[in-house]
Amino acid sequence: MAQSVTIIIADAHLAEGKEEYLLSQAAPCYVKKHKTSKIKKDALQALVAGYLLKRYLGISKDEQLTYNVYGKPSLASSETCFNISHSGDYVVLAIADCEVGVDIEKVMPFHEATVKKVLCKKQKEELYKTEGQARNEKFTQMWTQCEARLKLKGIGFGEGWEKEKESEECCSLYTTRIDDYFISCATENPADVEIEKLNNEDERWRKEL
Repeated sequence: MAQSVTIIIADAHLAEGKEEYLLSQAAPCYVKKHKTSKIKKDALQALVAGYLLKRYLGISKDEQLTYNVYGKPSLASSETCFNISHSGDYVVLAIADCEVGVDIEKVMPFHEATVKKVLCKKQKEELYKTEGQARNEKFTQMWTQCEARLKLKGIGFGEGWEKEKESEECCSLYTTRIDDYFISCATENPADVEIEKLNNEDERWRKEL
């Protein structure tokens, strides 16, 4: 039976004007992130992230979360797995019945030093076949895939990364795009992926708030 992943893509601007309600829903660690964020978009991201975890996974207390040595969060008492990421206008939550890693990034300029550090030979060859905006987009796509793989393993750019980047078949990758953002999801084995989007036009969101 195929594994399954649901990716919820939420517009961070959903939090505007609804801060008090969202603060009442989020776990204290996300309330703290919101209140200590000096940049507005970061504060909105923290609120939406906390709300998504409450809405979809019932997380309202810090004690419901546990973290590995690299900071990857997981549910303290559940077989359900999740991973969360944010960039610019969006917060992304991946929920799965298997270990999962997810990353979202807005299209960013090609960066030579990063390419040399994180991409394998095959990826570099593919990337250098492009130029201009197409190269920026391909670079961003590859970056999200690298991040998703690392978050799946829960290792970060630390122990084991050099070996990991040279392994071409270490996991299954799913990549999609929304506006100027790439989203990549990694699982150990192929999985059925379902996408759910939340924005200001979403009927359930309007009713709930």
